[in-house]
Amino acid sequence: MARRFVPRGMTLIEVLIATALTLMIMLALAQGFKTTSQSISSGRARLTSSDQLRSISTLLRSDLQGLTVSTTVHPQSSKSPNGYFVYYDGPLSDSTAMLFNYVPTGVEIEDKLSASRWSDIDDMMMFTAKARDGQWFYGRVPLALMKIHSGDLGTITFQDWLTDVTIASEYAEIAWFMRPLNEVGMLNNPDPQNSNGNYSSTPGSTPVNDVIPVVDLNGDTIPDPDGMPDRVALCRRVMLIRPDLDLNVSKLPTVPLDEQLIASPLPIDLNDADSFRYQMRFAYQRTDLSVRKHWDAANSRFVLKTNSLGDLQRPENRFAHYSLPVNANQASLPILALTNEANSNGNYLAMTNLAMSGVNPNNDRGFFPSAFCRTNLVLAGNNTYTVQHTQEEIVASNVVGFDVRGYDSTATQLYTPGVDGLYGSLTDVNAPMAQKMAAAGERGYDDLIVGPSDPGYAVMLKSGEVIAANSGTFVDLSWGFRVRNQLVNASGSTHGLAPSGSIWGSALSGYEPISGGVVDSMIRSGKYSTAFSVHQPTFDTSSDYYESDGNAQLNGISENGMVPYGGTAVVSTTADHGIDGVDNNNNGVIDEESERDTSPPYRYAIPAIQIKLRVQDATAGTLQELSMVHSLQGN
Repeated sequence: MARRFVPRGMTLIEVLIATALTLMIMLALAQGFKTTSQSISSGRARLTSSDQLRSISTLLRSDLQGLTVSTTVHPQSSKSPNGYFVYYDGPLSDSTAMLFNYVPTGVEIEDKLSASRWSDIDDMMMFTAKARDGQWFYGRVPLALMKIHSGDLGTITFQDWLTDVTIASEYAEIAWFMRPLNEVGMLNNPDPQNSNGNYSSTPGSTPVNDVIPVVDLNGDTIPDPDGMPDRVALCRRVMLIRPDLDLNVSKLPTVPLDEQLIASPLPIDLNDADSFRYQMRFAYQRTDLSVRKHWDAANSRFVLKTNSLGDLQRPENRFAHYSLPVNANQASLPILALTNEANSNGNYLAMTNLAMSGVNPNNDRGFFPSAFCRTNLVLAGNNTYTVQHTQEEIVASNVVGFDVRGYDSTATQLYTPGVDGLYGSLTDVNAPMAQKMAAAGERGYDDLIVGPSDPGYAVMLKSGEVIAANSGTFVDLSWGFRVRNQLVNASGSTHGLAPSGSIWGSALSGYEPISGGVVDSMIRSGKYSTAFSVHQPTFDTSSDYYESDGNAQLNGISENGMVPYGGTAVVSTTADHGIDGVDNNNNGVIDEESERDTSPPYRYAIPAIQIKLRVQDATAGTLQELSMVHSLQGN
């Protein structure tokens, strides 16, 4: 008889094997789903970042295409009121910004690696622009100021100072800049009010604590490496050019005591430089108009005047510019009103000292004060109000790079060997220099070309192997100091200066290798001063206004610089030598450039600028960068 088959169960070992196989399959499926999900999230983040970069660049390009000036004329003629173009290159650069978020000891390796996300974050750009047809610029102004303009003075109420109305203009003054954000993504608090609801108008009451303090975001008792919050916002302010609007509050028989309500310039104190720096902050907070201060001698006070394109050719009338007092009559030529980083507890001061030492100022570097950003006033009670930043200037809060560079046709780019350390087809690292020069850049090999704004530039100068590749590239303003300070070793000696001295003489290097200081034009423009501890590398289309104003300007100081602040005018006997038809320096040449009172910061007319934008998606761990070039010689 056939044996009957009796089914049996699985042994314990077989169950364990089956369970293990099942778990492995499930783990593989889970890992596959995770990888797919991460890929989808990363792809979506890249698409989002790409869309964001395109949106930002489109808006920026639209603004620049309306530029009202051309650098084919440099400096601009005051007889042709065309506005201005200015860009400021902060101490950080694309090759040094990573130091801003780097601490060599005491932090996790992830903190060190995250430093590479930073690009240049302290550049600024301001200019006047004309809107496209049918797409005018819009902004808001307190209703009370519009009633003053219309002559309807008897109906102005307290609420009218808090209520905004929308106006438009075909022309505008536009500023693009970066602003640090604090740990909750907000700008610094606006200026506080006194207990009675009115802000003190006492000179010297200006805010000086506008620098973000060091914070410990992750609670490890170690201050975060960058010395500031992890987010920096790209901002855009648009201030309408409406010279037809007369907003002079001196028309009113009585005005509120609170300058923030009437957007009036604050009083100044000769002993307090910050009272000059922040004098216009209420006007910037409360209006979207391009305005300037005007001394109303009849009433012994400052009032607002709206700007025209001609007014804006003069730097003292522009957004975020001010003059430092020397005495009751003299003041510096206008400079940018930047946060006073000398009071910072973070790494920004230390990092910028490394980048620009030798001419490092003690103040006036950094970012536009948050006190210059737009605010809303909200009624809180009987003739009292609260102040809130609108943050409407913020274009994007995940930007980690806004790098503006100018085209320098005389800047020399250098060859550097690739990964193998050899030029071209050479096989001997000790080959004669002539052979290295002949082999550098050979087709099919890994040689690279570096420019003055690249980290490898200082390395090649230090090595002594200076092999020119070509001339002409986009560079940071005053790049010479940044490169020089990478060459200075611990003992203070400088490498590479002697064999490559001609390299330093490019139009935008800003460095004078013979004297070891800044070029003369920076001093004469007022953008560099040892007396004021100021060094602001700035390209400015400038104006020849100072050459025929009847006042003397010398080495960045204006003889009648306090007149716009209520000072008494002094008749000058040494002014305007550049147009007097006399050989004042007895060199056989009449009215040459050196006889003029002032000079553009850089005499070289930049033909084009390059702007690099970098955004980060911290959640997805992605970085994306976009570069655009714009001509400054006509649109």
